[in-house]
Amino acid sequence: MKKKTTYKTPKTARPHFSFKVEAEQEGGLLAFLTNHALKERSRTTCKQLLHDRFISVNDEPNTQWDYELRNGDIVTVHPSPLPKLLNHKSIEVLWQDDHLLMLHKKAGIPTVSSGEEKDKTALLLVSEYLKKFNPRAKVFLLNRIDKDSAGFVLMAKTAELQKKITDNWDKYIVRQQFAVSIEGNIADTQGYLAPPAEDSNDKKRKPSKLVQGSNTAGQARYTKLMQTEVGCLLSIDLLMGRNNRLRKQFAEMKRPIIGDWRNGSKRKDLGRVALETTGFSFIHPFTGKRYDFDQPIAKEFRRWLKQDPTNKQKDKI
Repeated sequence: MKKKTTYKTPKTARPHFSFKVEAEQEGGLLAFLTNHALKERSRTTCKQLLHDRFISVNDEPNTQWDYELRNGDIVTVHPSPLPKLLNHKSIEVLWQDDHLLMLHKKAGIPTVSSGEEKDKTALLLVSEYLKKFNPRAKVFLLNRIDKDSAGFVLMAKTAELQKKITDNWDKYIVRQQFAVSIEGNIADTQGYLAPPAEDSNDKKRKPSKLVQGSNTAGQARYTKLMQTEVGCLLSIDLLMGRNNRLRKQFAEMKRPIIGDWRNGSKRKDLGRVALETTGFSFIHPFTGKRYDFDQPIAKEFRRWLKQDPTNKQKDKI
């Protein structure tokens, strides 16, 4: 039986090393490692590093020794093995490096435990996945998506980075875009959503309404994409705030999100709400590079707008 390779992780994080491929260095990845990036290492050692997933090209793990490098490619040697793809029906790791991890989760799995969840959360699944390759690995949540909605979730790999990004949210998180199907009509094709009342039990506060501008977290801009007798499909850009508050905003407007029966939706049969992240962009705090992630609007969002909400027929996905 083949002995499993183990790696000892030091108490202090080891740096990674990145190399930019010049025009005269184009060619096979192994040749680049032995002749340039790791020329003090033997060819056998370089092949082993490739095999054990210590090498990435342009942020993607690469184990192919004869991979053809091009001018401008970035080759990185990492301090610990890069994990293989996470195989799970409800979450997909889209990208990661030594600092951050981006995933997409489907509706039905919580991002983080609410104290009552018995199922595994996305945060726990990712933590277990990373610990298989580095027992000291940790992840820290940067944004949250409700259990019954879907979207992008960004995680930091250190508590220090989590604090840096959350303390400077608007500097690093430059786009959060959502699609939502609501019950009821909105007259204007474009407009703004005001932040919801901070305390729904405070009767002195006025409910949310469509306004032009606000300086507090939760402000969003919407564009109407479709309208039927049932309601509207909207594309929404979150302008301020770390997490969207759309469910509360539309509930206060008496236009609940389809499937959000706790806030007045007539569709209790869906098992989810018609709310998803469709776009997320951030600036990497160490490299300054912008990363963009996009997801098409789910076909169900349009189909639900064509169905009679009083129809008893199940329409789960």
